[in-house]
Amino acid sequence: MNSIAIIGLRIISIYQIVTGTNAIAGMSIALPVVNTNFKEELSTLQLLSIAIPLLSGVVIWILSVPISRYVTNNQSTEVKLIDDASIVAAGTFLIGVYLVFSQLPMLFFVIEKYNELEYGMESTSITSAIKLSSINFTIGLLLMIGNGFFVKVYKWLRTAW
Repeated sequence: MNSIAIIGLRIISIYQIVTGTNAIAGMSIALPVVNTNFKEELSTLQLLSIAIPLLSGVVIWILSVPISRYVTNNQSTEVKLIDDASIVAAGTFLIGVYLVFSQLPMLFFVIEKYNELEYGMESTSITSAIKLSSINFTIGLLLMIGNGFFVKVYKWLRTAW
C-alpha cells in the first residue's frame, strides 16, 4: 500500500514544483515591465505565495515515504495485498494534501491584498476570496487529519449494504 501513497504524494509534489516554477518564470518575465511602471516592491507574503508551491513540492517529495507509512499504518517493508480501506485512507489524505498546498499560496496572497486595502474600498470580492480559500484549506486539513474517520465511515457503509 505504501507504493500507491508514495506515487500519489510524488505526483502532487511534481504538480506543486511545476506550479512554483511557472509562478517564478511568470514573475521573472512580468516583473521588469511592472517595476518600470509602478516602482513597487513585492511584499514578503506575496513572495511566499509564489515560493510556497515550490518549497512544499520539495518537502512532500522528501517526506513521501514517512508520510505514506503514517497514512497507511504500515511500519514494515513487506509487500502485502492492498485492501480497500487502505485505498480510502490514502485517497482522502492525498486529496487533503492537494487542497491544502494548492490553497495555501492563494490564502497568503489574498490576505496580503486584504491588508493593503483601505477601509471603505470595495473589499467584498477579497473577503469572499479569503472565505473560499480558507474553506478549501480547512477541508484539506480535515481530510488529511481525519482520514481514519473516513475509513470508519467507509467500512460502516460497506457493511450496512
